[in-house]
Amino acid sequence: MNEPLKMLETRVNRTYRGGYLMDKFLGKDNPKDTFLPEDWISSFVQAVNKNYIEGEGITLVEHDGTIKPITDVIGKEDFGEGRNEPKLLTKLLDSMERLGVQVHPNAEFAMENFGVGVGKTEAWHILDSRDVAREKPVIYIGFKEYVTREVWKDLFDKQDIQGMLDAMHKFEVKQGDTILVRSGYAHAIGAGCFLLEIQEPCDFTMRTEKITVAGEELTPNQIHYGVGEEKMLDCFDYTPRTRKEVYDHCFIQPTDRNGLTEIVGYKDTPCFMLERCSCNEYVLNRDYFVSIVCTKDGGTMIYKEKEIPLNKGDKYFVSAKCEDLALKNTEVLICCPPQL
Repeated sequence: MNEPLKMLETRVNRTYRGGYLMDKFLGKDNPKDTFLPEDWISSFVQAVNKNYIEGEGITLVEHDGTIKPITDVIGKEDFGEGRNEPKLLTKLLDSMERLGVQVHPNAEFAMENFGVGVGKTEAWHILDSRDVAREKPVIYIGFKEYVTREVWKDLFDKQDIQGMLDAMHKFEVKQGDTILVRSGYAHAIGAGCFLLEIQEPCDFTMRTEKITVAGEELTPNQIHYGVGEEKMLDCFDYTPRTRKEVYDHCFIQPTDRNGLTEIVGYKDTPCFMLERCSCNEYVLNRDYFVSIVCTKDGGTMIYKEKEIPLNKGDKYFVSAKCEDLALKNTEVLICCPPQL
């Protein structure tokens, strides 16, 4: 794949409702909230849902005049030297209601229990927000200092949802905020958050609420994927942290570097890098693939004298073999794979 590959909207079923702000971002005429609140980008990952749908979550692309899954078009030579797989998943995510309290496994837990060699460290970059029922958009992340495994197990056994939320640090968020969520951290995205999520390519989520905010009763498999409640509780990081410690550990401050804004860098995590390009002209030359998400209307992408107009919501997979790609008068997010 020697030229930019346009990615199509690839919506995925989830247990929470959302999507209105994402529909607006993608230029839809009738934006609305549904149980399809995520759009998966450059995804080679099968979604793990209550009802298995083969191929759900695999990004759809335009290629040779037809719509195909990205796995039919992209090969390991497109990821870059030393890379046989992308090891990256990017999403647009829009929450109309709070997501359930949850945690993601680290690589060791995922390998031991699921036979998957990656965990799920992720970062949320807030693109937009809305007040829902007059409540400001918030996130919950990290345990307060009094929380131990015994305290958390008691809250889980009692299904004390408010107690679980109170046990985590709560932060209001706004456009431009970036939060790094390391595997093991208890967390929940609140209502009203529209964000780009960049993460390790794993869809395993351990949940502690047995009934969703929307009122759906979860199966044991949806809660712990068959490993059992005790092992699910072992997935959490119970390190006591003050509010300031959590903020300093999780809220990433952007830095300027070589004409780009580094939103999440390899200094923050080796799992991925997220950059913003908003200069008049930038030539993208990387020895690895990237995903590009356009965040403003206007501007162009130029490749081998072919000029491609860009609009907000456009998404492109750029192969490692695609050299000297120029971005002009636009604003895009550049999603990069793990550091080798």
